[in-house]
Amino acid sequence: MIYKSFKYRLANKRPFAIPGGNAGFTLAELLMAMGIMLVVVTAIISLFTSLNRMYTTQGVAAGVQQVARTGIDIMTRNIRMAGFNPLKINTVGIVQANSNSIRFEYDTNGSGTIATNGDEDVAYLFNAENKQLVQQKNGDGNRYPLVDNVSALTFNYFDEDGETVIDDLAAIRTVEVSLTVEEPAGRDQVVSRTYSTRVICRNLSL
Repeated sequence: MIYKSFKYRLANKRPFAIPGGNAGFTLAELLMAMGIMLVVVTAIISLFTSLNRMYTTQGVAAGVQQVARTGIDIMTRNIRMAGFNPLKINTVGIVQANSNSIRFEYDTNGSGTIATNGDEDVAYLFNAENKQLVQQKNGDGNRYPLVDNVSALTFNYFDEDGETVIDDLAAIRTVEVSLTVEEPAGRDQVVSRTYSTRVICRNLSL
């Protein structure tokens, strides 16, 4: 009798029964899982966006720095030649100097005069309307853009003792140039870089 009862219970027992009730997820569990997944996806997107923004900003910053340095190098190379006059026939040097422009002459071909159709009369100035560093030759009004996205161009002048020169062009021996370039870097961000240097005009003291 005991044997039959045991066999009966075994025969009627459900195979693979899950203890504790029916299989599946409740609505609350599904909502919790979706919430956790949403938080994880949001964090990943935020991280990707931040990294992409950082990469863009760094790329723009490197470009702006290079552009500013190139503009300074071009001006420095020519300003350093101001007053070059190997034949000492004609008086050459800085002919105009203010806070945002400079104009100077040099006799590069050794003719004793300043050529009217060459590169011996050069000016650098800031075009605020177009935000450009501009080169002007021979005082003819023709301007050639060198650098775009310029927000500031400043010149300061010093005599041989390092004192600031205001109005005496003949006393200028050193020119300090400062150029600021800025470019957009996305999401209303702007990258700005300023490059400055001092140029010793050796030919002006001769």
